[in-house]
Amino acid sequence: MMKVDVRNVMKRAHELARQMEGDYKARMALALRQAWAEAKAPKRVLLTVRHQPSGGREWVARIVGRHPKYHFEREFLAPLARDWSSSGKTGYTTFALEEDGIYEVNEPYVGRRFVEVRAGRQYEIAVADVAAKIA
Repeated sequence: MMKVDVRNVMKRAHELARQMEGDYKARMALALRQAWAEAKAPKRVLLTVRHQPSGGREWVARIVGRHPKYHFEREFLAPLARDWSSSGKTGYTTFALEEDGIYEVNEPYVGRRFVEVRAGRQYEIAVADVAAKIA
């Protein structure tokens, strides 16, 4: 579980409470609930992958462990959005990646790569690093 900065939660709660109407205690109580829910919610990062069917299929999979045959156990993600041309031959597919996850990305004509999501950003990592992190 990631650490939550209480100071930022309180600042956000005061921002929310100022926008509400009514008794300040009630507003603050509601704002604190909402601020904590926002702080604890998993952060998502959007990843856009090029779509070109002649080069293979694009996909993104979360690495969840080791597999005896395929090296890594994967959970394939459903696309969040598809922005393809009318013919369906080119375009982009968008996937939502969650915080503190390691993902394998297959992009047509580019190949496979591994991506780690930390602090709301995505970083490309090597296969050896993936194996070390899920060991």
